[in-house]
Amino acid sequence: MRKEKGQDIIEYALMLAVVVGIGFGIYSYGGQGIANSISTVFNNAGNLLEEVGKEKLPVVSSADDIIKRLRDARDQGLADILTGNPDSPIDIDSDSETGRQLAQTLNIQTQEGDGWFARVNPGHSLIISYYSAADNGGVPFDQLKRDYAKHPENYPEDSTGHYKLYIDEGYFYDNGKRQIYHKVPGHIEPSPDGSGGMSIYPGPT
Repeated sequence: MRKEKGQDIIEYALMLAVVVGIGFGIYSYGGQGIANSISTVFNNAGNLLEEVGKEKLPVVSSADDIIKRLRDARDQGLADILTGNPDSPIDIDSDSETGRQLAQTLNIQTQEGDGWFARVNPGHSLIISYYSAADNGGVPFDQLKRDYAKHPENYPEDSTGHYKLYIDEGYFYDNGKRQIYHKVPGHIEPSPDGSGGMSIYPGPT
């Protein structure tokens, strides 16, 4: 009985040595790709679990709530682009790739036909313009952009040389000034990045 037990231990030891040897051989001689793939799978699984574990922000869809969500994202460092200090103004358009990614991160769901701009100014100030189709003759935001891009000359200009519209706006400065206004005059101007695109900015001029 003692002899059989000793044989079993030897057999298990030999099997373990074979498994370890095969594993080491695969890893050392051409099998490193397999090992890397296994490592990648575990890393991706860990990242996925981490994302799932994060508390998702509640959906915001009204002009006021969207403006506040963008402000909070700046204050709480939830989006790097909103907390930066650029050398020149940066406009983030809700229909742009950056705007869509930002909306997904912050769980922003803009009302049908509406759109927004967030302008990050040098000095960390953030100014937000929310365009409502209902406040502007029912013209959807994407249509306004298309029309402006194709035929800017068709937009009537006021005495200041800007096309007027109505917006909700938010001003947020590092000096503590914070204000939100509703259905106030705004204007269209060229994008500050020189791309020839449209920017909606607060004020009649």
